[in-house]
Amino acid sequence: MVLQILLIITIVLQLIAAVNAIRLTRSTKYTITWVLFTVALCAMAFQGFATYYQHVADKELRLPPDFFVWMGIIISLCFAIGIFHVSKLFKYIVKLDSQQRLTQKRILNTVLRTEESERARFSKELHDGLGPLLASAKMSLSTLDRSGAQGETIDNLSSVVDEAIRSIREISNNLSPHTLKDFGLHRAVSNYIGKSRSISGVTIEFDSNIARRRYDSNVEIILFRVASELIANSLRHSGATTVNLALNENNGALTLDYSDNGRGFDPDAVGDTGMGMANIASRIGSLKGTVVIDSAPGHGMRASATVNLIEAVQWK
Repeated sequence: MVLQILLIITIVLQLIAAVNAIRLTRSTKYTITWVLFTVALCAMAFQGFATYYQHVADKELRLPPDFFVWMGIIISLCFAIGIFHVSKLFKYIVKLDSQQRLTQKRILNTVLRTEESERARFSKELHDGLGPLLASAKMSLSTLDRSGAQGETIDNLSSVVDEAIRSIREISNNLSPHTLKDFGLHRAVSNYIGKSRSISGVTIEFDSNIARRRYDSNVEIILFRVASELIANSLRHSGATTVNLALNENNGALTLDYSDNGRGFDPDAVGDTGMGMANIASRIGSLKGTVVIDSAPGHGMRASATVNLIEAVQWK
């Protein structure tokens, strides 16, 4: 009785599998694979039914000589050829997945380039549009008579305009650092660190062996953004008193090593959206680079990013 139940279950499962194989012919372009599996599964179901019938009726089916031998050969061939085609299917899936990742990378590169382009455009408009207007206002104020009761008011207005001009220059430079374009990554990072030191009072050490080297503009922009993002995060969130940044080129790879002695954080609790870490990872990923961020509460944070200069340019 148990054997009969098991035979029935086996036949039902084989038929269900055959039906699913038929459905898969509509989902993929490898139709022959699922046709072969369907034939094999149906043949196995027939063999199971024959065995069940012989067991229940206790007599042999009237079938041609060596019928089950040939049935076994057909089943074996169908599975063997089907498995061969399945391997091709998996290769196709891997290729498709690779193409999707490449497309995502290209979309990310396009987004980042568009972002930098817009930054440069806003910077130019601020510098070339609003800057001259404020300068003209400053000149007009300088021609006014400062004697009398209104002299103090004019001086105050002049100070406000001066501050606005400085703010415009700073915003313009932060949007699109002219130093980065004109003098390269080392100088731009050094200048950013100098400004950050003076504003925050935090000790920021910078070590580098790329003082006079220039790289692809995309590499320079992204590594500058990553360095400035890391420093800004430390100054805003960590309470650090010391920050260390190293930017070195060795064996065709540009490596950024960063650490601070701040309060740290739990990377699992923060997740990909915390403290701009997702932004940093996506930027480095757009250069086909790698980034590792390590931190723990009370133990500061460390980050290391490596970009292969040849691959980064080819990946554009």
